[in-house]
Amino acid sequence: RSNKEIAVTDYDKNVVPTNKPLPDMTGWKCTVGIDYAKINDWASVNFHFKKGEERYDINRSWLCLKSDDLNRLKIPWREWGESYDYITLVDDVEIHPSLLCNYIAEMATKYHIEMIAIDNNRYALVSEELRKIGFDAKEYKNVKLVRPNDIYKVHTIIDSCFTRYLFTWGDYPPLRWAVNNTKLLSAGKKEGTETGNYYYGKIEPKSRKTDPFMALVHSMVVED
Repeated sequence: RSNKEIAVTDYDKNVVPTNKPLPDMTGWKCTVGIDYAKINDWASVNFHFKKGEERYDINRSWLCLKSDDLNRLKIPWREWGESYDYITLVDDVEIHPSLLCNYIAEMATKYHIEMIAIDNNRYALVSEELRKIGFDAKEYKNVKLVRPNDIYKVHTIIDSCFTRYLFTWGDYPPLRWAVNNTKLLSAGKKEGTETGNYYYGKIEPKSRKTDPFMALVHSMVVED
């Protein structure tokens, strides 16, 4: 368990209940979030659906088998990839952006993607592949480049969704694991100029990944 003083939310009370069956969402509108820290480590995509106040998420991750952090991971990652198909194990030097974009394109045949959101500092690496499937920040304007201020605005909504049990994620352990690896940090605290705004950070940077949850965060930045 993560330290409750810095955790995003109470794991047993608010995260475990997200394990509810997903409905058939064929034809529904959705937003998509992408997140990765290093393309030779772990990458995630989240399809986010909103009906009224309820939120439904389909999350997918890729794990690079050449990752320097592989042996540090305290999860059954091989079982997740080979037995349960929770994640895709990539036996290559990196997770090529085409893997993420091909998955998005495949899912787009079933769901209506209104917007894709990705960290502003990560966009350049996947922009070419996204453009191949019809998504571009400048020309098509259907890609949102997420900045810290965007996350400040959405973190209270995410907190409310947890405490009011509005999230449904299906049986997908990697996303719940990622929430438990994430902490809330106060902007400006180190400098003594706290603003009341918060951002998300890793509890431990090597063995505990946050990408699946941050992909969800990005998808919620543009949910409306």
